[in-house]
Amino acid sequence: MSKVKDYLRLNVFWLVVVLVCGVYMARGLVNVVETGKTVGEILADGALSALFGFLVSKLLSLQGLAKGEVNEQVSATQALHARTVESVSHYIHDLDKWCDIQNREAVENARRKILAVAGLSYEDYVCGRYPLSVDGKLVMVEERGLPRNKKKAVRKARRLRLTPLTGGALTTDGVRIKDPYDFGDDKAHYERKRDLKQVLSKVACGLLFGYFGVQLIANWSVSNLIWTALQVVVFLIMGVIAYLQAYFFVVDVDRHRVIRKIDHLQKFRAWREQAETEGATPPSIAESVEEEKHEEK
Repeated sequence: MSKVKDYLRLNVFWLVVVLVCGVYMARGLVNVVETGKTVGEILADGALSALFGFLVSKLLSLQGLAKGEVNEQVSATQALHARTVESVSHYIHDLDKWCDIQNREAVENARRKILAVAGLSYEDYVCGRYPLSVDGKLVMVEERGLPRNKKKAVRKARRLRLTPLTGGALTTDGVRIKDPYDFGDDKAHYERKRDLKQVLSKVACGLLFGYFGVQLIANWSVSNLIWTALQVVVFLIMGVIAYLQAYFFVVDVDRHRVIRKIDHLQKFRAWREQAETEGATPPSIAESVEEEKHEEK
């Protein structure tokens, strides 16, 4: 049974291609003509067609999510995440503080990269004074004295906003390169975004099928049946695509989202265990507490 499932999973794209080719060949049996329906009839038929297409894609998409949930790799990743959360439970009171430290480091690293492109250093950015060559002499100037491109880099660094890393995000069941703590869409967000796209595409298909009808070349009486069957096949193809997108979202995108959380939790655990081994309060925590006291003063 597992061999059959693996075969279908690896060859489902070929099956869709064969189905598409069959639809195109069936088109040779009919001529596409205007139905002559009124606007009201077109809207009514289009709405029914769009609803049917949306339901097919929605059901197959949910099936894809459900299928992805029982994937062995997904199940193993979720189990590993649960074990990792349990392993840091003794240090959970320090997790938010560690996240704050990571957030500051992430913002600093991102600002360094932005400033480096314009030939500026982060240390000069912190001081608010920048070295500038004027008539062959190096002078220190404030932001308003910088060339336009350097001013733009300073403003971009100042306005930088990254998704904050939080303990809640790591311990509960969406990451971008430039925004390392945005873990991306979860399954609920994925479905909402997919539904919006599906509604638009199905309305378009519904209006198309509502405005156009078919006539058999030989005026065959089952032309409406063929046209309806073609619509059903098109919706099934879209549904299969939605199924595959949902399945691979869970197996690839969503699973790697959880893996990133596991990585951060393991880093936190190693950092906290090292501090415990040394028998002292983690230096980064102590430093951050002092910084907070200094800021309050």
